[in-house]
Parts: sequence; structure tokens; C-alpha cells
Amino acid sequence: MKKIAINIFALGIIASAFTACDDAKNDVIDNMVYISEAASDPSTEIILGQAGEKSSTSISVRMAHKVAADTKVKLALDEGVLAAYNKLNQTEYQIIPSEYVTFPAEVVIPAGSVSAEVEVEITSFDGEAGVEYAAPIKVMESNGVQLSNSTSQYVITFGKVLRQYAPTFYYNNAMLMNWENPVELSNFTLEWWVRCTGRSGTGGFSINNQALFSFVANYELYVRFGDIVYVDKNTGRNMFNFLQIKTMGIDANYDSGDPNNNPLKGGEWIHFAHTYDAGTGDVVLYMNGVEVNRNNGGAGNVFTFTGLNMFSSGSSYFRDYIEMCQLRMWKTTRSAAQIQKNMKKEVKYTDPNLVFYLPMNEGEGSDTLHDVTGNGHDCVIGSNTAAGGNNKYAQAWTEYSFE
Repeated sequence: MKKIAINIFALGIIASAFTACDDAKNDVIDNMVYISEAASDPSTEIILGQAGEKSSTSISVRMAHKVAADTKVKLALDEGVLAAYNKLNQTEYQIIPSEYVTFPAEVVIPAGSVSAEVEVEITSFDGEAGVEYAAPIKVMESNGVQLSNSTSQYVITFGKVLRQYAPTFYYNNAMLMNWENPVELSNFTLEWWVRCTGRSGTGGFSINNQALFSFVANYELYVRFGDIVYVDKNTGRNMFNFLQIKTMGIDANYDSGDPNNNPLKGGEWIHFAHTYDAGTGDVVLYMNGVEVNRNNGGAGNVFTFTGLNMFSSGSSYFRDYIEMCQLRMWKTTRSAAQIQKNMKKEVKYTDPNLVFYLPMNEGEGSDTLHDVTGNGHDCVIGSNTAAGGNNKYAQAWTEYSFE
């Protein structure tokens, strides 16, 4: 069953003028209409079921104090409200098609009352792959009572919980992504979910140099688990349960941190993101949406990418099982907020800022990981024969939910 999570966010807080509305002597702003939930800025979540199933929530349209006559209030979806919300929160919601959300176009706050409840009904729908939708509700007008600019608008957002089958890889699944045309990037982001376990089902991170990605480019970008860098302070043995990124020369290399203090744990799903900004030269590593390290590779470098090797360190150095999904490369330096907001969700397949996007959700029997952007960067499992790839099928496909 597909589940759709609805998060309700308020746009802004109640204007300071409302503190004066209780003062009968203040006749500069006599009264205002606003959405109650927007004043307190709460957040709530409703889980919707399969396409076609209905769910509902409610909002309250209020005034600061009672009036002697009925107050008619008109409501509507407003794309400008959503655009402002997206800009403020670094999100990319699209307005929900009107046929999937219903609420009255006009409500009445009766004479002698200060509020009216508004029922909002939502019909679950599939929508475009990777797109998140929202219902930006705005009080458009009221008869004779001024509107609060900051709290007369409210956004209900709809997001799908990421649930998918993910493949398990071994060294004999080494693959090569050939790029028909070079791609030049001065800014970029690489992000993915990964899980490392020993072949026995326990442990993991058993040796250095378990390569995840080795890009073919004019500047190095090599991502692996482990290196001979850290020693266990208790046993004196080398530790390999960290992620290392080699890029733009030794001075720019960095990792997820000393595993004595910040160890990666076998069997746990971890989200990583690596960003580069040519304007500053900064490279930043995020783990589960939080920055864990940064370095500087020099401003002004432009990467020219022509290919990508995956899981390519061979039988000697690739001893564990690696599960992976939601591999994305962007043409932009994603912000911390964008990474954190979208790491547990699909993103829009046709986003023009994507270089490639491999959800890796094909399932049992598939031998190809498809680039859903349409840019042609598919990967055939086991295609990198030079690195030991000779098995075109993943070791297993397991369903996971990233909530």
C-alpha cells in the first residue's frame, strides 16, 4: 500500500498588530480575518492510503473579535502563496490539481461569533513520479473586515514516504556508466543511500578500499569505505568503518570522521551527500542530512565527467555486501536544507538540474539500473568486466521503507 504523508505548515506568524486588537481604544486596526493555524504555526501529519482513498483535515478562519453582522470569507488555492513558501523553505512543491482537494469557496463567520471551521478533503492520487504537491489556501477577501497579510494564507503539503526494493551488490556486480557526451560542472552534488553488511549477514566494513564510485573525469572523484588512516584506540588495529572521498588532490581529501568517535555501523542504512562549489572551492560531506566534514579543493575548478565506475575495487578489496538506492547527481550545489528535506523522498524525475538519477527500484530479475531523467545514464549490472564484473544480476532485492 502506498502511503502519502501530509505535513501542514503555516506561513508566518500572527502580525504584531494583533496584540493591539484586544485594546478597545485602538481604532487603527479594528479587526482582522486570519487562519487560526497559521497564527500558532503548528505542524501535523495525516497518512493517506491508496489512490482514490479520501482523508480530511480542517482549518479555522477567525477574527480578532466579534462583529454584529455575518462576515463572508472567500477562500481559494493561490500559486503565489506556494511560490513564496517554496522560496522561503527551499522546497519545490507543485500545486495540487484542484480535482483532488475540496473545500468551500465561501464560509461565513456568523454574527456574534469569531470563527468558522473549514473542512478540507483530499483524494489520494499518484501524480507525477517524484513530484511533491501542496494545497496553498488563501483568504482572498472578506466583507468589511481587513485581512491579516501574514496569517491569511496556509499551506498543506503532501509527501510520499519512500518505500522501495533496493539491490544488494558484490564485487562481481561491478558496473560502468558510459557517458555519450562529456558533462562539464563547476557545481554539483552527489547523494545516495547505502547499507554495508558482511556476507554472513553481520558486521561489515571489513577491509579498506571498498570502492563505491570512481568517476572518469579531469579531476579525481573517488568514493570508498575505509583506508589505512585510523587505528582502533583499544586494539591498535586498522579501522575501515568510515567513508572517504578523494578529490582534487591530497589536500582536498576528507572523510566522515574518526571511527573511534563517529563510527559507521554495519547493517544500518546511511544517507550521504557530497557537494562541490567552484565559487568557493568548498567540498562538504553530509551524513543523514547533517554536515560532518568539509574541505577546500580550490575555487574555479570545472569538472569534465565522461564516465562512472561503481563497486570496482575487485575481489581483494570488495569483501562485503553493499545495498544502495536513490543515487542522484545534480548540476547544482544543494543546500543542507534541500538535502535533509529530500533525502527520504523521491525527487522529480525530470528535474532539469539532475545529471542522472538511479532510484534502483527495478526489482527481482532486472539487469539494468535505469536513469529516470531521460539523460541516458543507465547502468548494466556486472558490465565492468575489467573490475571483475561478471554477474548481471544483483545478489538480492529487499524492500525497505525510509521514514
